[in-house]
Amino acid sequence: MVVQSRRCRTVAPALPAGRGPLATILIAALFPLRAVAGAAEPSTGDTRQAVLSAYEQQVHPFLKTYCATCHNAQKHKGDVDFESVAGAEAALAKPALWKTCAEKLATREMPPEKERKQPSDAERGVVAAWVRSVRRLSPRDPGVSAIRRLSRAEYANSLHDLLGCDPQVAAELPADVVGEGYNNSISPLLMEKYLLVADEVLDQLIKPDQLMLTWRAGQLDAIVGAQREEGRPDGAERRFTGPGEVTALIPAPVDGTYTIRVKASAEKLGRDPAKLAVRIDGQVVGELKITAAPKTPAVQTLTIKLAAGKARLSLLMANPYVEVEAPKKDPAAQVVTKPGATKPKPPTVTPAKPGGVTKQAAGAAGAGDGQQLRIVTIEDIEVLGPPGALASPAQRRLLVAMPGKDVTKTEAARRIAQAFARRAFRRPPAADEIEVLMSVFALADSQDEVFTESVKLMMKAVLVSPQFLFITADDPPGTSGEIVPLGDHQLASRLSYLLWATMPDDELSALADDGRLHQPALLAQQVRRLIADPRSHALFDGFGAQWLGLDRLAELQVDEKKFPLMTKDLRKAMYAEASMLFETIMREDRPLGEFIDCDYTFVNGLLAKVYGLDDTVKGPQFRKVQLIDGNRGGVLTMPGVMAVTSLPNRTSPVKRGRWVLEQILGQNPPPPPMNVPPLEKQNGTESAGLNLRKRTERHREDPACNGCHRVLDPIGFGLENFDAIGRWRDRDDTGGAVDATGELPGKAVFRTPQDLKKIIGARKDDFCRTLSAKLLAYALCRHLEGYDEVVADEIAAATAKDGYRFQSLITAIVTSYPFLNRHVTH
Repeated sequence: MVVQSRRCRTVAPALPAGRGPLATILIAALFPLRAVAGAAEPSTGDTRQAVLSAYEQQVHPFLKTYCATCHNAQKHKGDVDFESVAGAEAALAKPALWKTCAEKLATREMPPEKERKQPSDAERGVVAAWVRSVRRLSPRDPGVSAIRRLSRAEYANSLHDLLGCDPQVAAELPADVVGEGYNNSISPLLMEKYLLVADEVLDQLIKPDQLMLTWRAGQLDAIVGAQREEGRPDGAERRFTGPGEVTALIPAPVDGTYTIRVKASAEKLGRDPAKLAVRIDGQVVGELKITAAPKTPAVQTLTIKLAAGKARLSLLMANPYVEVEAPKKDPAAQVVTKPGATKPKPPTVTPAKPGGVTKQAAGAAGAGDGQQLRIVTIEDIEVLGPPGALASPAQRRLLVAMPGKDVTKTEAARRIAQAFARRAFRRPPAADEIEVLMSVFALADSQDEVFTESVKLMMKAVLVSPQFLFITADDPPGTSGEIVPLGDHQLASRLSYLLWATMPDDELSALADDGRLHQPALLAQQVRRLIADPRSHALFDGFGAQWLGLDRLAELQVDEKKFPLMTKDLRKAMYAEASMLFETIMREDRPLGEFIDCDYTFVNGLLAKVYGLDDTVKGPQFRKVQLIDGNRGGVLTMPGVMAVTSLPNRTSPVKRGRWVLEQILGQNPPPPPMNVPPLEKQNGTESAGLNLRKRTERHREDPACNGCHRVLDPIGFGLENFDAIGRWRDRDDTGGAVDATGELPGKAVFRTPQDLKKIIGARKDDFCRTLSAKLLAYALCRHLEGYDEVVADEIAAATAKDGYRFQSLITAIVTSYPFLNRHVTH
């Protein structure tokens, strides 16, 4: 598709024969040519007038002719009274009514088959076209684009691309909540889980540096003379006269041997040196003898074992006192210094008990009788940890700067914060966001964490921030209540998470930085590039598997005694087959019709048994095979789809028929009436000898059930040749021959699954419109409403014009109005 502008170009379809000028006006209003040189869109007033005129001249007469007999003021069957909408203005006030009418006309549920007078296909088409034209009167609005969390798969993939870790680290996160049928939002945030994941990942990738802490003793808290003194940033040494203690916190990053070095001196007093007891968390682990004189302090060393974590270090005066003995009065010992005077001998000093604290505790204020206080000066304390591990490639990639001769720790941390936040936030971080991260770094650094541990805490803050966990908008300030284009960075994220379920790569990010990504030609080129990348398999995991119902395969209840082949490995093979078909159509840009019918598939030896190809395909490896049986090929008859649309012990024509209507043709049959028992329990005696088809036909005789089953059942029975795990069979569970014949509304008769596939495959526009709407809802992560339905019409028309190609569909979605714009509500 050649994109002409930011809105998809659409074209008018060919008109069925027999339509008059009014129909031409209606179709022109419904499918205006857009963005074509010289073509002007009709004004809203012109479109509205055409819709009103079409109702009065064609739709209202249709209702009077075919519907008014049952849906009037007296009968109003189904609570529908068309007499109440006789006027065109009144009709436009009930868009939901007309949507239901169009669905019932399309399925031939209305008018009922018993009515002799039936509208032609052309007449039904006019009403359907008018209903679509009513949608076009909706205000042009991209809808509210809710800020959403990353799904579990998106979160895991983003961690992998950001950090290089195994996506399985996110396996313990809460299960996703399904919205609009797809898992792209998650249950309420459990911050503890995200913190645990961040801890685990960062601890694996970033190994701590060697711990090297140095304090001036005056910078640490102390107890001096029974008084607590706080450390000061500009503190110098600590001088203890008698009892004293200094404390510090060691943030040990790893288990291992740590070296404590203390530079200190002491005045000589007594025979024994001053001693400092070394305690860790209150337990004495060693002792340092301080022998250096006050003017020549020396370093004393002690090695200890520490476990990773915080440890409190204390240096405590072990012998703050010495005992002083009084001199004996010995006249002979006196020395005469001058007539009439004597000089006593020096006193004898008795040291305190070696290795312990003296009889007065460390908090004592002063010496007692016969005691003298020691004087010790502690200048520096150093703690050295075990050597750090070599940095891994991931660590070198994430830590873009390291402290060094010309780079301070703060400067290095800021460079890391800017680079890491740019990738994690998927946009350039704001200045205030960087300052928040730097405050986290400063908090860790102030507690003497090694540099890598401080950086790790800063990175953890990024990984649990809303900027990472949510896909956020980048609206300009003051835009509340306005419709604004998505910023290029948000557009890059929306595109990347749609096709890859992960963050934008460098090329997308560079285009967003340059402000060029919103250009239609570049956007289309990026769609093709992203699809060609192997990461685009995420579109099947996120959308395709849920569209087909194969996300339920792993937990599907199956009677394993009846179907022993349905093992865990076969379930995986069924899923892989659908994934390979989806990716082939997507990457090779093949027509959408190949989803319905194609002559190839992908099987391994296990799945080949289901196909009856086990003579030619063996082993666990998948290979592409050509299918010569026209009943095979495409998702309608794929074993995985046949399995998820069956009951545990048998097939279910009703489930299969509903699946085709909803997932392929875009029709939504109403739910079954309340308290309807299973077929096996209905009319037990009368139905005992009947096969499944006969019991279902008996059930359909109930008028309350006929309306739905008349369409569901024929499709489902057209697939009855496939058992509950997708194997071909000619006889059903009762041993009778399978009857796969049927007739769909419009006299479309089929006898085999191949015939049924051709009938459904011929409805290309219905399938294209269905897939367009489902993919658009997935891309927008919300239910379609209002103007979205118009956009889905435009996308389908643009895709059809380009040969129903898959990449044309994706490009049309990515360049659509609601994908490129948002309604700001904050």
